Amino acid sequence: MSRKEKIRKVMGEFEAGTLKGGSGEIVKDPRQAMAIAMKEAGAASEGKSDDYIAGYLDEMIGPGEKRCRGYLSSLKKNKKKK
Repeated sequence: MSRKEKIRKVMGEFEAGTLKGGSGEIVKDPRQAMAIAMKEAGAASEGKSDDYIAGYLDEMIGPGEKRCRGYLSSLKKNKKKK
């Protein structure tokens, strides 16, 4: 299975609400889902910014499914409001 397929599979599971973390609980945090996707695909995320990771995942997932970057931009807006 290629990196692209693995990332699509993991992010699809997250969207469907069936992605489980290491403890067996369902993952609700998109950042955790992105980290799991990177780990499953064998790509290092350590030391990289959230924007870089979101851009990488968006590129791997493909056009029309840009979930990660939109989520991160909404997080930044919420931080600015506080």
